[in-house]
Amino acid sequence: MNERARNATGVWRAFALLGLLALGTLTGAQTTSQKLQQLQRELTEQRSLSEAQRQRLEELRRNIASLGQQQRETLGRLDALGEDIAVMESQGRQLQLRVQGVEQEIRRLEGLIELSSARIERLKTSVRTLMRTVQRERSSMYLQVLSQAKSLPDLLIRMRYANALGQQNVRLVRTLKQETETLQELRARQLDQQAQLEALQRDLQAKLEAVRERRTEQQALLAELQRSAQGQQALALQTQAQQQVTARGIEGLVSGILQERARLEAERKAREEAERKRREEEARRLREAQERLRLERERLARLARERLAAQQAAERLAAQQAAQRAAQQEAARRAAQQAAERQAAQQAAAQAQRQVEREEQAITARQQQLQQQEAQAATLSVPLPDNVGRLSVPLAGGRVSVPFGREGSWTVLSSEPGAQVVAAADGEVIGETTYANEGWVVLVRHTPTLFTVYSGLQQPSVSTGARVSRGQGLGFAGGSPLLGADSIRFQVVVSQNGAQRYVAPEF
Repeated sequence: MNERARNATGVWRAFALLGLLALGTLTGAQTTSQKLQQLQRELTEQRSLSEAQRQRLEELRRNIASLGQQQRETLGRLDALGEDIAVMESQGRQLQLRVQGVEQEIRRLEGLIELSSARIERLKTSVRTLMRTVQRERSSMYLQVLSQAKSLPDLLIRMRYANALGQQNVRLVRTLKQETETLQELRARQLDQQAQLEALQRDLQAKLEAVRERRTEQQALLAELQRSAQGQQALALQTQAQQQVTARGIEGLVSGILQERARLEAERKAREEAERKRREEEARRLREAQERLRLERERLARLARERLAAQQAAERLAAQQAAQRAAQQEAARRAAQQAAERQAAQQAAAQAQRQVEREEQAITARQQQLQQQEAQAATLSVPLPDNVGRLSVPLAGGRVSVPFGREGSWTVLSSEPGAQVVAAADGEVIGETTYANEGWVVLVRHTPTLFTVYSGLQQPSVSTGARVSRGQGLGFAGGSPLLGADSIRFQVVVSQNGAQRYVAPEF
């Protein structure tokens, strides 16, 4: 994973898990009754416990205490399984995000390797041509250039140009060596990233398998409770208690994110600025590479003209020598040799042209990647609107099964099992976490003051920091064993003057 991806994922992930860690202080190895008691105590200390909440929590505690020993043990095991699943799913999600980051880095390295390989092939051809020329001409060309000087100033000028040509040849060889080392480094990094990817994929597969095993045991316990009236009563109490505890954890997560919004926004802008500078620097290097290619094209054209002039002069000289010596056989041999050299030169020129074109294509492809990244960054930097209008129903085919306020500060929506959960309006994903027996929770900010919370999802299909449009998929229902495969919990939060207020959704 590249540095930007690691930083962005690390910061957002750490904060997205804030709610899960806060919930851990409520859960741990506690029983359901103990969780309710601690929740009641914390709400009382914070003076945020309403009379209705107090009565609801007291009644839940009394009812749970009246359950039989076996039922309480089953609920305890169900609690423990839910917490294990929540932790494992959170770890699996982190692994999934790391896999995506490593895959993105591998794709970036593949583009750079293609560009470096094309450049090396062009340089190799230039060096081979240079070595053949040096081997053929040896030092005679240098001496011939100097011997043709007509005066001392002319001699000095010819020496300067001859030395410059030699230095250019040295730079050519040095550039090839440096580019080869760069390519070797890129390939080593690619192999390292590939090894990391394979290890992460193995870890992710193992984590998913462990979650499936816990899910199977969880479903068995739920089925056991559903077989008797007492079990159904215990499960209903468990669901109500879990709702109260989870709702408090989600409220803490929302509150924490809102309080930290300014700091997170500053960090996001700093990351965007650093990434912008990195893209600008790479774009500058690509422009320089294009300029080098332009000069290379001019050099190849000049060499082609010089070769053509030299070949024509050699052919005229050979014709004169053949006529003078009347050596037809020698003339034929020389003509054949010149034709072969001309063909070899043409082939070399064509190969050099193809290599230049390949390098240009690699540069263009990398520039397009940078332009796509720039467009994505520009989309993320656009401020959210002040108003998004009426919210859409966030569950495909959804209907209200539990209205707002009946059980708490949420609305329960139901549809077909595994129905898609979608964004209620355009916005930005500001948090994602998982809770015991609640499934995945996704938070979306639509305006500076309007937020929505989607609970009971399976693995989210979006990640923190992503922009989403109205109706875009966030995941699928079925993540909460207590809500069931066909339902989610939906909350609308209005933040004003540092305070959060949960309101009934208006679809």
